[in-house]
Order: sequence, then structure tokens, then C-alpha cells
Amino acid sequence: MDRDHYSVSTYAYIDTPLIETVSILSAAGWKQIEIMCEGGHEEVLAWPEERIAELEQMGRERGIRFSVHAPFTGCNPAAEDPEERKRSELVVLNTIRVAELLNSSFIVLHPGRGSGGWSADARGASGAAAEQLHEAKRRVTHFLARILEMTAESDIVIALENAPPYPGLYGVEMSFLRDIVDTLDSPRVGIVFDAGHAHMTGEGRCLLMLQQATPRLVALHLSDNAGQSDEHLGLGAGTVPLEAMTAWLMANRYNGHWVLELRRADDLQPSAARLHHLRSCYQQLGRHVL
Repeated sequence: MDRDHYSVSTYAYIDTPLIETVSILSAAGWKQIEIMCEGGHEEVLAWPEERIAELEQMGRERGIRFSVHAPFTGCNPAAEDPEERKRSELVVLNTIRVAELLNSSFIVLHPGRGSGGWSADARGASGAAAEQLHEAKRRVTHFLARILEMTAESDIVIALENAPPYPGLYGVEMSFLRDIVDTLDSPRVGIVFDAGHAHMTGEGRCLLMLQQATPRLVALHLSDNAGQSDEHLGLGAGTVPLEAMTAWLMANRYNGHWVLELRRADDLQPSAARLHHLRSCYQQLGRHVL
């Protein structure tokens, strides 16, 4: 039962060819798979339509639903350089193309990064830093508006993911993402909440950021860590407040995707079982939608 209700990222098999990874996950009983277009799995973006059609057919025959995580290497919607933004635009359009061919409902996208070793959207930014942050939000908003216009016939949702608090990354703070999503106010733009990234921003802030994201929430990326680095541990191996998060989500009748984005394949099933147990415990707080 656990494997039917949760999505797994191919990140756990990033060094294994994508077709083999999908076969392994399918054989293990997983029915929802998110393709992480990094490392070897970026290969799917270069595949001809015929090969993507083969993957779609495999998924259809095995009852698999796909989502696609756009690459963060070489894709920077917030770039100051117009040529870099143009290249990033092509990457996102290609990711949407792959998602459409796989009958996916959404893609995941990081908002991008700036230059230098500063914290791109640290809380309490002022002066030049605040202006830089404002301009970055403006660029990402314009970038997404163009993507929506160029894919007007598509139903694919673009879900912005909060970034870990590493130097130069935008989208660490949920307010950055909410400003963009609320400005666009499109049913095709939402948020992916990464619990591991949020947990790294400080004690007590993971749940707060989840609450901020909830009105625009498309999917969750779930992993654990000790609050210092993005370790992608199995659930329960770190200090991410999974129980409080689950209680909040159940109370608010969250019916989006629960994606396990873990480093080790052996952690997938135990994490799904732990999460399923918590969801069952908090079932009375909201309608249990699967």
C-alpha cells in the first residue's frame, strides 16, 4: 500500500541509466516516479520522441505516473545575463516537452542563482541586497510569464522549489517564491516544498515555511537531515519535523504529491511506511485523500 501512494525520485539511482532505474523502481512496486534530470538521468532531455514514447509506454503498461524535475545545472531563470536566461528558457521548454510526452502533470523548477558568495535572499535583506533580490524576482517572474505564453496550449504545471540556504541561491525564503507565484496568479504555476531545504534555514522554520507554501502547494519533496546540509537521508534519520508537518498537511486536506527524494534506495520503503503511518494517525484532522 505504501508504494502506491508516494512518488519516488530517480535521484536514489542517479548513477544507473534511466530506463534501468524505472524498471528497478517498477519491479519494486512504485507507481509514481519523478525523473531527476541531473547526472545520468539528464539523458532524457536529449532523447528523440520515439525513445520517450517507449518510456511512456513502459510506464502506461506498468501503471506508472511520471513527474519531471528540470535540471538545476545549466538552468538559471534568475540569470542576469540575457543569453544565459535564453539558454535556460530552452531547457525548461524541453523539460515541458518531455513531461507532455510522458503524460506528466507537473515539472519541478529551481528559481536559480546569482553571482558571488552571498546569501541570495537572506531574511532582513536591505539596501543593495534588497534591490538585487527584487530584480531577481522580477527576472524569474518575467521568465515564467514567457514560458507560460510559449506553452499556452499545455496543461503542465510549473512548480518552483525552495532552495537550500547555500551561497548565491535564490528561493531559499518562501516569500521569494510566493511573490512570484502570486504575481503570476496562474493555475499552471505553483510551489514544491522541499522539507530538507527548509529545515536547513533554522529551528522552527520548516513548519513555518510549509504553512506559507500551503495555499500554492503542488508537491512535497521529502528527505531528512540534521539541519546543516542537504543530506537526503531517510525519514526519521535526522531532525526534520515530519510529524508536525504531516499533522498540518492532513488538517489542511493536502491532496498533492508526496515525493521521496532520498540518496539511498534502501531508505525508500521504510520512509514510505513511516510517512504512511503518520498520515493514518492524523487522518481524523482532515479528509484523507490518496
